[in-house]
Amino acid sequence: MKFNRKDIIGFLFPELQIVETVKEHGFIAMPNKSNKKKKIQNMEHVNSEGNTYSKNNFREMNKTTKQNLVNKLDESQSGNVATYQHKDTSKVKTDDIVDVFSSIREEIGTLVVGQTDYLDNLCTAFKRPFITGYDNLKPKNAIIILGNKSTGKHSSISCIADILKQRRIINSNNILKIDLSLYATTSDYEVFLSDLYKCLYGESDIVMFENCDKCHSSIIDVIESLTTTGKYTLSSRYVFQNNNLVESNGMLLQNSISEISSNNKYFVFVSEKSENDMLNIFGTKFMNCIGDILHTKNFNYEELRKISLILIEDLKIKCSKNLSMNISYEDAISELIISNYKVVSGISSMRDFVDSNIYKPLAEFKLKNTIEDNNVFLSVNNSELMVQIDDKFIKLIDIMPQKNVSGIDDVKKELEGIVGIESVKQYIFGLEDNLKIQRLRENAGFKATNISMHMIFTGNPGTGKTTIARIVAKYLKALGILSQGQLREVTRADLVGQYVGQTAKLTNDIIKSSLGGVLFIDEAYALCRDKHDTFGLEAIDTLVKGVEDNREDLVVILAGYKEEMEEFLKTNSGLKSRFPNVINFEDYTPEEMYEISFITANSKGYKVSEDCKEQLIKLFEKNQIKGKNDSGNGRLARNVIEKAILNQSKRLIVDSNAPMDLLCYEDFKFEEVGKFDLEESLSKVIGLENVKEFVRTQYKLLIAQEKRRKAGMIVDTSQALNMIFSGNPGTGKTTIARLVADMFKEMGLLKSGHLIETDRSGLVAEYAGQTAKKTEEVFRSALGGILFIDEAYALANDNSGFGKESIDTLVKLIEDYRGEIIIILAGYKKEMEDFLKTNSGLQSRFPLIINFPDYSADELFGIALKMIKDTGFRLGEGAGEVLKEEVILLQKQSNEHSGNGRMVRNYIEDIMRKQSARIAMNDIPVNEMNMIISDDIQPKDKSIVNFDLESELSKIIGLEEVKEYIRSLNARLRVQRERKKLGLVADNTQTLHMIFKGNPGTGKTMVARTVADVLYNIGVIKTNKLIETDRSGLVAGYVGQTAIKTKEKVMEAIDGVLFIDEAYSLSQGGTNDFGKEAIDTLVKLMDDYRDRIVIILAGYSDDMDEFLDVNAGLKSRFPNIIKFEDYSTEELIEISGMLFKSKGYEIDSLAKDKLKDILDIVRLEAQFGNGRYVRNLYEKAVNNQAMRLSTDMDLTKEDLTTIVDTDIERL
Repeated sequence: MKFNRKDIIGFLFPELQIVETVKEHGFIAMPNKSNKKKKIQNMEHVNSEGNTYSKNNFREMNKTTKQNLVNKLDESQSGNVATYQHKDTSKVKTDDIVDVFSSIREEIGTLVVGQTDYLDNLCTAFKRPFITGYDNLKPKNAIIILGNKSTGKHSSISCIADILKQRRIINSNNILKIDLSLYATTSDYEVFLSDLYKCLYGESDIVMFENCDKCHSSIIDVIESLTTTGKYTLSSRYVFQNNNLVESNGMLLQNSISEISSNNKYFVFVSEKSENDMLNIFGTKFMNCIGDILHTKNFNYEELRKISLILIEDLKIKCSKNLSMNISYEDAISELIISNYKVVSGISSMRDFVDSNIYKPLAEFKLKNTIEDNNVFLSVNNSELMVQIDDKFIKLIDIMPQKNVSGIDDVKKELEGIVGIESVKQYIFGLEDNLKIQRLRENAGFKATNISMHMIFTGNPGTGKTTIARIVAKYLKALGILSQGQLREVTRADLVGQYVGQTAKLTNDIIKSSLGGVLFIDEAYALCRDKHDTFGLEAIDTLVKGVEDNREDLVVILAGYKEEMEEFLKTNSGLKSRFPNVINFEDYTPEEMYEISFITANSKGYKVSEDCKEQLIKLFEKNQIKGKNDSGNGRLARNVIEKAILNQSKRLIVDSNAPMDLLCYEDFKFEEVGKFDLEESLSKVIGLENVKEFVRTQYKLLIAQEKRRKAGMIVDTSQALNMIFSGNPGTGKTTIARLVADMFKEMGLLKSGHLIETDRSGLVAEYAGQTAKKTEEVFRSALGGILFIDEAYALANDNSGFGKESIDTLVKLIEDYRGEIIIILAGYKKEMEDFLKTNSGLQSRFPLIINFPDYSADELFGIALKMIKDTGFRLGEGAGEVLKEEVILLQKQSNEHSGNGRMVRNYIEDIMRKQSARIAMNDIPVNEMNMIISDDIQPKDKSIVNFDLESELSKIIGLEEVKEYIRSLNARLRVQRERKKLGLVADNTQTLHMIFKGNPGTGKTMVARTVADVLYNIGVIKTNKLIETDRSGLVAGYVGQTAIKTKEKVMEAIDGVLFIDEAYSLSQGGTNDFGKEAIDTLVKLMDDYRDRIVIILAGYSDDMDEFLDVNAGLKSRFPNIIKFEDYSTEELIEISGMLFKSKGYEIDSLAKDKLKDILDIVRLEAQFGNGRYVRNLYEKAVNNQAMRLSTDMDLTKEDLTTIVDTDIERL
């Protein structure tokens, strides 16, 4: 059978048959003018919205069924890319196309009001591919339509699609619309691909894209690729299954696709944005592929007049059909409808007015009444709609049931009823004034300016931010700015997700649910905790975009503390410009809080007794502290009332006849403050007379100030009350600080009078940028009271710079909250003087400097007695004298770090522990169980167990003169101790510092150790430690460091003996040597710690004599000079014998003779080392013996322990 090739091709590609038919017959003939459609009276051609297409995120503008679309898509799943078959019009004659579209332009002009230029361009856009040609792989044409809302963009596309379908230029008049705002996050990408696929492969020649400015950038990439190349390559292979695109695998690979094609459809992008905005969204490459950019215009009066008449005709048809009413009207109805036109909402505002204000009231009347005459007349009287039914004139507004919708006046009244916040009220009322002016400008032909309504509410909790936000929502609804007027309250938890992609979706969902009203984000600063909070930053970015996209029908209010909100605005550059209206809610005054509490009580059905007013105001004043975020404000007032109601209920249970609606004085349980007695408080403080006098002076100043106030005299006696307390630890600084807090609270200078104690660790953080925050937190916690910073100077001794950051923060806060807090800085006197120089602002802000001297022995004893009494103990017979003696000794042995009062407290606590141990281990009468006896106080015997001085001295060879001095020292100290035991006067003033003169190796260090043991055994020093050092241990290489180094070494030896060898070297460095600084420091420290340390200077005799001559002050401080003579040969032999024997060796006779000969010679040399020489000779002899025996494999004990003459060598 012979087939014609042309017939076969026609069978395979039916589009070619259509082309041949068009060539032969032309396009379907145009209808006769008599058959033209009448101007459509239905608002479908004015409506800006299409019909929702199932649950998916695209819509059809004309009817089709979901099932048909799915069937078509399933049928198309053969091959890599499915294709929707279009009419092939590429070979249609140009003249025919021109004639057809001229006819189309004429017809669409009868269907759409106005927009002449736009409709010309619209027809051109759909005609373009037939004139200029098109690429079958790309969109037939990509068209952008820009213009305000409800200016005919959607209805015109619907009209031209219908006409093109009728003329058989396109297959389907279905317009599939994709709302891109529904794909705002990366997680929406898969859903978008499915919806896009259905549109591109569905029965439609036109795909419309809306809200392109509101989708995620990944969605823009897909559209850009389809528009510029005609296809989009998928990241993996997909298959269309169950009405969705899903990734293919396994068996599904057979029908899978790897790309999506534009299918030669018309792409129409509809937006209210500008052409430049579209360029910014899509980019230059995309815009170069756009065939036509069209603009709709706002309607003029004549066009609005036509539209209003169309709306009235539609209303007449609707009323006739649904309500059986025949509507007639006067011309003023049309004018009233036109007056409701708004540029921002377009024609829809007119349509909504007709529906809500005319049709619905008529339907309501028909529902509730029987109408005899179906003829109804509409008119306008004083701008109000009237209807004449059965000869009755009725206001249409009166027909509708009254809903609880607040009008302007109602909202104003509610706002004016709010206590305080006058500046906030003025701002809210100003919104109406601006709206009125903008409407007048619009009516006068000027362009209306839409100001941003987004706001930031700053202030502490309970200042009415949420209440005002709710009123703002109702107010803006009443003004017509918002369509719904609801308030949606959210926090970080509602906006920030837990995993990637969730945050943007949550935030967008919140924004959508808030449209038409106010979105109120409380504690908005919490959205972003720091720069690493990626989810929080994502929420802010999404919020900024959502605010911009929905500015016409959404107001966002961010709320939080003032400082935190200022920092929050820096997290995103777009926040500040989009939230220009910053409204600060000040804390309520005590009087305003009283008014709030009064209103709160009334709202709950109670009255507040008049005699409560003064105390309530005082209560609120005490709690309303500037800068303290937890003051409570309105919440505090509410809590006070609710607590009083509970107390009243308890009272009424007992007294049921009392008024049940009255809150009495006793229901509030006001704090009763006793009269502050300064002298009574000061009497509890021992010593510190100069400090007490300062406190008395301040108290008198405050009394005088109060008297002037009561007399009505205005005298400015305000002064800075921040103080410096300088002094050693334990001198009562914290005690006085508490007393000052109580005094200032009583006099009304401090609201709470609490004391917050801290130090450097409480103010300085470990990381950059955290110190200021930490310092401010501590500072705020002390507001209303006193912040006591101990060892404040440590803030300046900080190489990290964090301490300086804390100081700078404190200086600023002190100035910001002057009068709300008193700062007391405490520390050592010199260190505090240096500290004040580190910041120029410190000295002027701390004018009151009080020095706290160390307690005397009598004052410390008084503190000890008071502590014993306060704790319930008592002293037994003779215990007081023993206690006083020990306290005096404690005071003598104390230094600047000992603690003064703390030292005594620790000592008394130790006595109590000893007393308790004695009570626990013995049978004690009940009346003596709180008694402290002498044995509880007496210190433990500090003697070395079985210490025998003669035995220790016998270990020292020679040095008889030195030994005699040690014996005399021991004897004298023992006698003094015995005299003290018998209550006799004991001379404790004798100086025990010593100078040991002599050549090296003469036993000076060994004797120093014995001296330490003797002094410890007698009880002169607390330990028998001996600290050895020399010049290198005292002198540093830099200016100012030597004194520090010397002091450190002295403190190491405290309560023991410091032995300084070759001490003369401290003065041998010249005039600029640091050794002199070490000597001066030593002299001072010897005086400061004369009862706690013994210093021994050692060196060559001549050098030490010269050393004492150069430093005259030293000789008087070192009266005990002991000379160490060189050892004789016999003494050196005895020393060597003891040394060898102590190490397990014996010297034979020949070796002894040789040793004597050597020592006789070398001891006469100038640099002979005495005992050190013997030590070195011993080391050499042991080495020589080892070498001698190293080759002998059969050694006896005698061989290993005997030193022979060959082993002895001269050094």
